Amino acid sequence: MSKIDFEKHLRDVMNWHFSPDSGSPFWLEMRGQLGFDPVKDVHSFSDLSLFPDISDALRDVAVEDLQPKGLADAALAGVFESGGTTGRAKRVVAYEEWLKQLVDWRLTGFNVTPGGGRKNTLAIIPSGPHIVGAINLRRARALGGHCFTVDLDPRWVKKRIQADDMATVKSYSDHLIDQAEAIIESQSIAYLIATPPLLEAIARRRPLAEYLNKNLDMITWGGTQMNADTLDYLKTSVFPDVDMTASYGSTMILSETKARAGQDHNGSPIFDSFAPYVLLEVVAPDSGVPVPFYERGRVVMNHLSKFALFPNILERDTAVRLPSLGEHPGVAVSEVKPVAEVAGTVVIEGVY
Repeated sequence: MSKIDFEKHLRDVMNWHFSPDSGSPFWLEMRGQLGFDPVKDVHSFSDLSLFPDISDALRDVAVEDLQPKGLADAALAGVFESGGTTGRAKRVVAYEEWLKQLVDWRLTGFNVTPGGGRKNTLAIIPSGPHIVGAINLRRARALGGHCFTVDLDPRWVKKRIQADDMATVKSYSDHLIDQAEAIIESQSIAYLIATPPLLEAIARRRPLAEYLNKNLDMITWGGTQMNADTLDYLKTSVFPDVDMTASYGSTMILSETKARAGQDHNGSPIFDSFAPYVLLEVVAPDSGVPVPFYERGRVVMNHLSKFALFPNILERDTAVRLPSLGEHPGVAVSEVKPVAEVAGTVVIEGVY
């Protein structure tokens, strides 16, 4: 996407969300509090830094106020919540059309192994109020299979970690793998989606890991960080015969990024976003200025579509800033790690 094309896209997004005919009650009310006019003053990617980070407001705002008036007849996929890592959960709404566009993009270039019948997915990830579950349900269907899930509550696990109740945390991890194993033993599973801690738990069950290594087409991991050494161990020693890929996302962008095929940075995946609708930046935490390429900073995410407007959202992660693919603004990221705390709240990843 050229600079001119992006500027038009950005102008269309601002006009949509701040028009009385199409914008949401949230942004129409917010317009008078911004101290600038988003329709007149936001022309470039860097101008998005004019917006305040409104993510804390999403803990209390009525979800009806987040729905653009111009989408009154559009099908809703649901109301979704953050994981509660930095406090009370934030809520967003997502539309079916958006999730379809996202999944279509996620599966661009996806290599489906021919033959072998139905290609089912097992997702050992949060579902319920978490958008990652909705995304992967639709991904499984797009791949022509069913989506099997387990009953995973990431918030409860984080509370047990905070209480230093590691025995219960281990017991809960075992409980999750028990659920997964029951599905694996009885169903045909081609695609596994899991978090790094749960992949490590599977690796400790050698017969289960060996069975999956023989029968899976692909593993996708995400939800928490994984260092390069652990990833290399899982790739070479536990699942050497299975393709592995990764995703990195956030409730606040209604989206996941995807790992760049065939490339890594110091052994870690490079994550590209769904441009121009989802754009990333990496900034110095003290100044908010983008750090140079190949340096670490705090991740800033932006969602810019007719379905939602979430600009200049400071995430709980740091990452290395890398050049993006194509001509659109924004960057790619790698070596994602959580910050120690956000606004005085200790960041706990848990199993997700």
